[in-house]
Amino acid sequence: MAPMTTTIATATPAIEHCHLLPESRREWSSGVQNAYRGVLNELDTWCRKYDAPKGLNSWIAEEAVRRS
Repeated sequence: MAPMTTTIATATPAIEHCHLLPESRREWSSGVQNAYRGVLNELDTWCRKYDAPKGLNSWIAEEAVRRS
């Protein structure tokens, strides 16, 4: 059997973003901040409904906004 020569770098293409948000949320536009708060509110609501921890919700909401 031939050895595998494919690496992670060649197997998974880089995610390209057409825009980058500033690192600090304070520098985000009002539209982006509203989107972040909307996602965070949905996550918090779901956690309350299912009695789940909310510790990572802020991070998840920020990642969702950054990747959209």
